[in-house]
Formats: sequence, structure tokens, C-alpha cells
Amino acid sequence: MWYIWNLAMLLSALSLVIMLFLIARRVLQERRGKAEAGKRRQLLTALIAFTENRDREALKAVILSVPVGVAIDAGFEFISLLRGEEHDDVIAAFNECGLPVLVGRQLEKGNGAERIHAAEMLSALRSDGAVASLLSALDRDRSLEVRIAVAIALCDVGALPPLVITLRKIGVAGQRSRRLIELFKRFPRSRFNELAVHASRVDASPFIRAAAIDALARAGGFGFADFFAGLTGDASPEVAAAALRALGLTGHAQAPAILKRAMANDDWDVRAAAAESAGRLGLPELAAPLSALMDDEIWTVRYAAANALRSFGLPGERLLREIAATEVSRSQRA
Repeated sequence: MWYIWNLAMLLSALSLVIMLFLIARRVLQERRGKAEAGKRRQLLTALIAFTENRDREALKAVILSVPVGVAIDAGFEFISLLRGEEHDDVIAAFNECGLPVLVGRQLEKGNGAERIHAAEMLSALRSDGAVASLLSALDRDRSLEVRIAVAIALCDVGALPPLVITLRKIGVAGQRSRRLIELFKRFPRSRFNELAVHASRVDASPFIRAAAIDALARAGGFGFADFFAGLTGDASPEVAAAALRALGLTGHAQAPAILKRAMANDDWDVRAAAAESAGRLGLPELAAPLSALMDDEIWTVRYAAANALRSFGLPGERLLREIAATEVSRSQRA
């Protein structure tokens, strides 16, 4: 009984100590948060004043007086809002304060979120050592998400290695990340041929190929129409669907025949992409195969077909009303 009593007292005292520790920790965190918020306001005020008076020495004094994390976060947020001479002057002030070196250290030693943010900041600062730091991170960082962020930053500063090398460094596991779509969308026009080559590779990941096709369609324009037409019959449904959607953006002389053939494909994603592109291109001659897709077993295909018919204006609406007035069926319900 005596042992039980002492154990109970010990546990009570331990719980009290833990509670006091948590309270003290919470108070310290709140104080630290308030202090950082005050420093953040101080820096943003100085940055706003700098855009008016161009007093670089006063700005540098404030930058050096705030914690590194505050300078990185608030500085990156502010310079993203600037353009032209103001943007260049603020960047110069940050560089003269040695901020790129501190950001480079964060890229090496920070946690995952901090390393991603550091990569973005280095691309914005465009300092002399930024490319070297980013290339080192692309080689060595253990996180695939960080490596993708580093690749995007390198693309922004015009120093991205060849695509095949970049993807190898990102790794197979990272080649299903949707952030690669962002990377491809940032490719300069002078390097579109790399995207086209990778989209053509039958041994590459279908997701990567489809992402490359999408980027080319949105930025490359009509010059790739023949290329997209050739990929609409690809063995990978994901690639074929992406090529069909791309064709809907660029158009092609053989688009009606290609889309009609794709509407009979065994894969529902291909059929839906064909219907979507038919509506986007405004091809009323495809009303018959689109009407047939209104009876498709997959709801997404039926929806795409109905939208395409609706885009044809009054003739399409009339056809939809006729289908709705027929006897109860999947088409009628759709």
C-alpha cells in the first residue's frame, strides 16, 4: 500500500512538472512569434520605404537587424511583388547583406519545407553562387520534392541540365509528382525540342510524356500539331489522351477523322479526351459519334460528349433535346 501511495505521488508530481513545462513552452513560443511578427513588420516597412527613398544603407541596416528566417520569408514575399528597377535594387540590397550565403546554408541544412523555400529564394536572388548551390542540391538532396523544387529554380535562372539528366537526378519515384508539370510549363521555347523528344520516348513514364505534351500544347502552339496528331494512336492511353487534348488546343487538318477514330477507343480516358476536343474545336460533323457516346458506360465520357454537343449551339441543343425525349435509357438519363 505504501509503494502504491508513493508511486501515485510520484506520478502526480511528474504530471505537474510536465504541465508546467508545456505551459512555459507555449508562453515562449507565443513570445517568439510576437517578436518575429514585429521584426517582420519592421522589415516590410523598411522595404516599402526603400521603394520611395532608395536609401539602400538604411534598408541594409534593417535587413541585418532581423533574424535570417524573417529576412528570407518576408523578403521573398516582397520581391515577388516588385518589377523593374525597384525589384533589381531590392535584390542588390539583399545580395550586399550576404543573404544568398545564408539561404544557401538553409538549402543544405534546413528541413524539407525550408529547403524548398531556399531553392525558390535563390532563384529570385540570382546571386553569383546560386547556380552552384542549386546544382549541388539537385545532386545530393535526399528529398525528391526538394529536388523537383531545385529543378524548377534552375529552370527559372536558365541553368537547368538536359532534361534526361534532370529526370534521372530527380529519380523514378519523383516522376509521378504533379510538380513536374510546373517544371515543364516553365521550359523556355528554345528547349521545347527536349520536351518533344521525351514525349516521343516509348520507354519513358506515361505521366511524364503526357505532362510534356500538355506543356507543349499550351506554350508551343500550332507548330506541334502534326507531332500531337502522330501521338494520338500511342499504345499508352494516358499519352494518347494527352495528345488528343493537345490537338483540341492546336487544331489539325485531320482532326475530325482522328477524333472520330478515338471515340471508339477501348479506353474511356481516350474517348473523353476526343469528345472534349471535338467540342473545343467546334466540329459539328462529329455530332453522330458524340451522340453515340451519350450511351457510354462511363459517366465522364457521357458528360464530355454532352458538353461537346452543347458547344455546337442550336443544332447541338436540338440534338440533346431529342435524346432527352426518347424512351428511358442511359442516353436519355444523361
